[in-house]
Amino acid sequence: MSRLLLACVFSLMSVLGIAGVASAQEAANAPVPAVQQTTVNPAPDVNAPQEPSPEAREETKRKLWIGGIAVLLFVLVYYRNKKRWAKWRKERAAKKG
Repeated sequence: MSRLLLACVFSLMSVLGIAGVASAQEAANAPVPAVQQTTVNPAPDVNAPQEPSPEAREETKRKLWIGGIAVLLFVLVYYRNKKRWAKWRKERAAKKG
């Protein structure tokens, strides 16, 4: 049984290996596109906004509130589980004697 499995794995690897070599050769023969030079504007944008819009500030405040509530809930669940785990270990140690 193991010889049959080994033969199947070997034949599968040889087929995939040949296909991999063929695709690598095709990729090597493919033309390579030339890199185009991009222009960079060294000057800063004159019309850049100096402070966020009121809508963006409200959205940021809302996200901060949601994040704070999520952290608070995580801390509460963490400490509750920590207390339960300590209680469970204490009871288990008392049962073993």
